[in-house]
Amino acid sequence: MKFPTIYLLRHGQTEWNVEGRYQGQMDSPLTVKGKEQAKANALKLEKYLNTKEMKIFSSPLGRAKSTAYIIAKELNLQQSKIELIDEIKEFNYGIFEGNTKTFCKSEFSEEYEAREADKWSYVLEGGESYEMVSRRLKAWLSTLSEEKEIVIIAHEMINRALRGLYLNLENKKTLTLFQSNDILIKLENGVENILE
Repeated sequence: MKFPTIYLLRHGQTEWNVEGRYQGQMDSPLTVKGKEQAKANALKLEKYLNTKEMKIFSSPLGRAKSTAYIIAKELNLQQSKIELIDEIKEFNYGIFEGNTKTFCKSEFSEEYEAREADKWSYVLEGGESYEMVSRRLKAWLSTLSEEKEIVIIAHEMINRALRGLYLNLENKKTLTLFQSNDILIKLENGVENILE
């Protein structure tokens, strides 16, 4: 599959990030720090955008959408330039969503241990596996074959799976990837670089 060049961002820090809660497809607002991270990422992105016409895709979840709108404002772009895409919504954590990791370890200990033992394929009740997320991302990416360069504003788990697909990594390696809220990653020709 031919991929476009992707400038990949994660939403800014949220209140639930600070509290250590699984957000998944639930939501919590950006913190002050999260809003500042979005502004800083806009300044990084501005250095690399070849054109203001480059397509910008965002998850429709509040924290990603808020981040995308802050970035658009900083870049003097209309919010209407941002396409909200369901396929890049965060991984669905099912019964874990809204709860802390400590709570889930205690109250859902069997599910927690089963997921830790097989993070790629295990499906939480009401949720998704990385395998499922990877399939939906691959299907969406296949629709972008005519694009040269795009910007994606999404989530940690989504970005992890997307990087794994782009870099053609083994599942185990994909699961080790991390992207903090203030990092801009460029994916191009099968390699990735962190941009300052």
